[in-house]
Amino acid sequence: MGRQGRTTRPRVWLLCGLWLCAAPVLAAERIASLNLCLDQILLNWLPPEKIVSVTWLSGQSPYRRAPVPEHIYLNRAQAEELLPLKPDLVITGQFGAQRAAARLEQLGFTVVRIPDAYSLEQLQAQLAALDEALGPLPQLAAQEKQLAQLLADKPSAGNEHSQPRALILSANNITYGSGMLEHQLLTRAGFTNLAAEEGVNQLGRVSLEQVVALAPDLLVLYGGAQDFAIAHLAERHPVLRRYIDSGRTYRLPEQLGYCPALAAVEALQQLKQKRAEIVDAE
Repeated sequence: MGRQGRTTRPRVWLLCGLWLCAAPVLAAERIASLNLCLDQILLNWLPPEKIVSVTWLSGQSPYRRAPVPEHIYLNRAQAEELLPLKPDLVITGQFGAQRAAARLEQLGFTVVRIPDAYSLEQLQAQLAALDEALGPLPQLAAQEKQLAQLLADKPSAGNEHSQPRALILSANNITYGSGMLEHQLLTRAGFTNLAAEEGVNQLGRVSLEQVVALAPDLLVLYGGAQDFAIAHLAERHPVLRRYIDSGRTYRLPEQLGYCPALAAVEALQQLKQKRAEIVDAE
């Protein structure tokens, strides 16, 4: 019996040790964020009682979609702010707030770094990392499933009418070319991105006269109302009024710029629908 006790006890402790490595993350009940996008994910996908802190940015009007619950502390990415809150999980981005994250780790807190997403492939990796860190969440599982289905459903090659042309126009006449998530959304939805066709890599500028000359089938507007007013464009170019009046515009959600996890799937679905409408109208 003594020998059996000596042989089985280490195995039991080994199994418990392995389980405990994962348990603190999966069973997290007090979660804090040091990243704006991760703030938004927590506020949208988690019960509020599980959130103890998000960054102060999420309390600002450009990002706040609803009042932040009063019990949630708005931090400025300082380690000492989180100490009295005693979170059992702190999530942060790949690059930001690294000094605070390292200090919290030194003090024994569980810190998980979630990779940033600048492409659809990176977005899949980010969602998988969130799933591992936060455990099963219905909204997260739905996003993962929908994104996988949309990426698997590639538009078939066809004639020029089945692949309409689109152009993104953002504040200060910025457009988005190849190498950008926004470009991927257009091409995955079955559009030709005119900016990429014109040789724009990542970001570039396009005048309103060029927009008119390129004659996109869909004009994709991007930016918040405080930065970018459709009415002003229409006043400067009556041709753009025709795009608006004919329904040949689409506005990318603002959240896509700072938290694709909450906006990319919906944007891709809507762009696919826009393409279908344009092709059917030909």
